[in-house]
Amino acid sequence: MGFDIANGLITGWYNAADGRGAVHVKAALLDGRYTRIFEQLLYQAYASARQRLEQTAWLVHSSAVIADGQGFLFVGPSEAGKSTVAKLSSHLHVLGDEMNLLAPRAGGGWDLIGTPFNGLFRARKPGRAPLRAVLLLEHGSTHELAEVPAAEAVTRLGGEIVPFVGLDQVPGPQTLPEMIDAAGAVAAETTLKVMRFTPDSGFWPLLAARFGLAGLPLDPTLPLDPTLPLDPTP
Repeated sequence: MGFDIANGLITGWYNAADGRGAVHVKAALLDGRYTRIFEQLLYQAYASARQRLEQTAWLVHSSAVIADGQGFLFVGPSEAGKSTVAKLSSHLHVLGDEMNLLAPRAGGGWDLIGTPFNGLFRARKPGRAPLRAVLLLEHGSTHELAEVPAAEAVTRLGGEIVPFVGLDQVPGPQTLPEMIDAAGAVAAETTLKVMRFTPDSGFWPLLAARFGLAGLPLDPTLPLDPTLPLDPTP
């Protein structure tokens, strides 16, 4: 089946039966302003590859950090603070501040995996870890973790999942429900909370206390608050 991305800047064809295809790119795409268009091609090619293997995994617009061997996914729309969170987490293992992957784990739960896609943060490192929590980002006057109604949490996470649309497909009426269903599957097996934060690393002592993280290289001016309860969700 043929495809056309960005009004002819990228065209080609893809045969889902044998996984073969061809891509034709106009020279204008070499202009740095059009990088995102090429990324769209890669997102759809990735979806096609997963579909061919009959494997589930979701790309999510997000920032991701591994702390104490556990994965934390920070989610929000543009300007929510994903790159800021990555910068403030540079003392930890930052997977990226643009696009990260959630893949199901054998036996239940999800793995958080870095990808080559990146935003403004340049010191990212590849890796993967069991997903511990999804944090829905909001700017605030203090650092705070807040509960969020399940339907709202799933809708907000679903809105940041990349549509699972392959090269031989186009978005349709089923696309958004599939994104919401994916978010629901993630929410069923992990903690989702709102994280309000200010532009300093003080949210990490909060997360360390709430999720039982140990041995983090935290800012000594931001001590751990022993009164914060641990979150019992595995």
